[in-house]
Formats: sequence, C-alpha cells, structure tokens
Amino acid sequence: MTTEPIDEKKLERAIRKIKHCLALAQSANENEAATALRQAQALMREYRLTEMDVKLSDVGEVESASFRARRRPAWDQQLSIAVAEAFGCTTLRRRKWSYEKHQVIESATFVGVSPAQNIALYAYEALLTKLSQARKEYCAGVRAGFHRSQYSPETAGDHFALAWVWGVQSKLKALVPQSDDDSLGRPTTGQDLVAIQAQDKALISEYLASQDIKDSRKRKGIDLDLNAQIAGLLAGQKVELQAGLSRGGEDQLVLTGAA
Repeated sequence: MTTEPIDEKKLERAIRKIKHCLALAQSANENEAATALRQAQALMREYRLTEMDVKLSDVGEVESASFRARRRPAWDQQLSIAVAEAFGCTTLRRRKWSYEKHQVIESATFVGVSPAQNIALYAYEALLTKLSQARKEYCAGVRAGFHRSQYSPETAGDHFALAWVWGVQSKLKALVPQSDDDSLGRPTTGQDLVAIQAQDKALISEYLASQDIKDSRKRKGIDLDLNAQIAGLLAGQKVELQAGLSRGGEDQLVLTGAA
C-alpha cells in the first residue's frame, strides 16, 4: 500500500491552523485550552507532524541578489556575519553555477525565524551598496596619492572595508529592540528576550542540521594597513542607522549619513 504525497498547500494551511490552536491552548479558559490542544494534536497526527516540524516552519532562508564570481571578499563576508548576528540570524556562503554568467558565483544567504531573515537581507544589501562605494572611493584616493599605503590600492581598499564593517557593527546591534517595544512582535523582558534568542538559535541549528550544512572554516589572521583601518573605522562610524521596523517588516531599515 502506497501513501499519497501530501499537498503542500494543504500542509501549509494545516500548520497555520496548528499554530493557531497551540496559541489558543495557552488560554486561561481550561475548556477552551483543552479543546484547542486536542485539535492541534489531531491535525499533527493526520499530517504526521511533530511539534518541532511546526516550529521549524517559522524558519526560512533568503538569498541576496548581490553576488561575486567564485568567492566574495573577506569584507563582504564579514558584513553579512555582522548583520546576521545583529538580527539573530545565521549567514551562509551559497555557491552555485550561473548559466547566465557561465561560471560559479557566490552570494550571501540569511537563515532566521521570520521575519528576521528578510530584515537582515535588506540591511545587508543596503549596507553593501554604501560599503562598496566607500571602498571604491578609498582605492581611488590611494591611486591618486591622497592616502599613503604600502599595499596596492585594491588591498588597501580591502583593509579599509574590513574596518568600515567594524565601525558600523555596534550601530547595527543598537537597532535591535532590547526593551518592551519589540518590533518583531514578541515580548522582550530580560528573561523573555534570552529565552527567545536561545529558542531561535536552536531552531536555526535544527534547520541547518536538516539541510546538512557544515560550518565554514575560520580564516587566518592577516596584517592590515593601519592607515586604511583608521580611515575605514571612522567612515563606518559616520554611517547613521535609524530603526524603522514594524512587526511584519513592512517599514524597513533607514540608512543615512556619509559612507
């Protein structure tokens, strides 16, 4: 006897209904809570879902439209890591064959509990545009002799860009609500926030494990151009970030100030 495959749309509707029932199961009304829990359990049996399956449905991944041929530079990777950490996500280096470019390309992917991954993607792409422009201008300054460096303009620009990310990193973290007003729509008292962060991290780890994704290797330390570091750090610190995040992620991050 063969089992017919479950319709994906029906499964999505069932998961939404299960989540709704599980929320009602927290009701102070014992009868209402018991009824809702029974309905949730019945649906989970019908669709052969576990509680972890339901929770994992909140985890999603989004891929950046920005890409590089073969490998993204260290400063690009560091920017995606900084953004992912700020918004409670994990970032992956996704390589694939591009039939349009006829070569392997690499882009950043963000994995998180919705809508965090979408907010992280927006922040990354907006900041990447500003960083790329700032690095380009610094490289031009090295070529013109405005900035002294013992390295080539491109290498000095890479060092500048890494420090730029360090300069903007603390501002990114400050955007994430740490008080009662949580823009992601979840309670954020001290204990609640720690519990939510731990739960989200566990769900993301479970999701990545199910995708058989391995951790990337750590990079070795490198010597950096001090002048480029200072210039990049100061430039990054001048970038102004304004939180404009709603519960559904409709209002987006606003970036202003000098690059």
